[in-house]
Amino acid sequence: MKGVAAAVATLLALAAGCGSERPRPAADLAGVTPPSGGSGGFDNDAGDGRPPGCGQKDDGSFCDCIDVPLFTNPPNMYFVLDRSGSMADDNKWSRVRVVVAKILRGIGPRASFGATLFPGFDSSQGCAPPVEVLPIRPGDPPGATDGPTTKALLNATQGNPYGGTPTAEALRYVLPRVTAAQGRTFVILATDGGPNCNKGSGCGVEKCMPNIENYPGCPIAGPNNCCAPPNGYAESCLDDAATKSAVAALSAAGIPVYVVGIPGSAAYGTLLDELAVLGGTAQSGTPKYFRVDSSSETAILDALKRVAAQITATCEFKLKEAPADPNLVNVYLDEKILPQDPLNGWKIEGPTVTLLGAACQSVLSGDVFDVRIIAGCPTVGPR
Repeated sequence: MKGVAAAVATLLALAAGCGSERPRPAADLAGVTPPSGGSGGFDNDAGDGRPPGCGQKDDGSFCDCIDVPLFTNPPNMYFVLDRSGSMADDNKWSRVRVVVAKILRGIGPRASFGATLFPGFDSSQGCAPPVEVLPIRPGDPPGATDGPTTKALLNATQGNPYGGTPTAEALRYVLPRVTAAQGRTFVILATDGGPNCNKGSGCGVEKCMPNIENYPGCPIAGPNNCCAPPNGYAESCLDDAATKSAVAALSAAGIPVYVVGIPGSAAYGTLLDELAVLGGTAQSGTPKYFRVDSSSETAILDALKRVAAQITATCEFKLKEAPADPNLVNVYLDEKILPQDPLNGWKIEGPTVTLLGAACQSVLSGDVFDVRIIAGCPTVGPR
């Protein structure tokens, strides 16, 4: 994979330490904006957003945490999202937009994000031009509520899916936008079918999408070519060559392209594999692209988390500075505390926290999405 590094969902929380509550030095608060709803948006029983173990303790002492985002050359994650008419089936569009928002929310300031939809919003055109709905911008700081970037994405992706699948046009459209971005940039294409909408194309039965998908009156074996005039349309031909060329152009510009196949795209798996290879992101084995086998929100999220892990996951976290007391540091994986353990836990050396064994693998594989480092309360050891 090109440019795979960077930190995944990591926060350094600087604290006043355990004991009685006292004012913090001004230096501790420099650049810190405490998120609403608690210290970092943790989903806990108290509902105050605090990490487990932070706050008033049983003995009356106090451990206070302040989240300080850790920025480490954040990459740009640019989503190119299919909102064609078939995305209305099984509520796929609604689920995809919600899942993408969850990715933005989970990664937060560890990446910048952008998004283009295809086709665009002109419902008078079945193959309306693509529309950029989120120019590349930093992710939101951690908090209990959505920040401006996540809200912008959700607001811009409202509305019903419609029309065809102008994938090649969308990829050509985003090329100048992503190549102009500062830093490492990755395109994530999510689609539930084959590309079409090229009215300048023509095809035989073997590349006519109604035939490929065995529409009524359009048998796979032919001989009725449902893309041929007078009753067929060239726009229904599989636009594979132009789409492969568009992906190759992005890759040649140093922009890897990840391909996510939403249910409905299985008939085009061979093409999606080719796009993943051309995009420089092919998985080992089969399929080469990231195939989603269910339209459930969980299945779509799992696939996008695996893509995000390819882009942002790491097991070594460089903190802004070494904690004053390494015995007052804890690591949380998806909001659950990870005991310090030399085999499958973590270690700290100066300003560097390193995940070990199974803990590291869970992050690299995308099974764990949110890794946070919190300083201020006694380290939890093996249980």
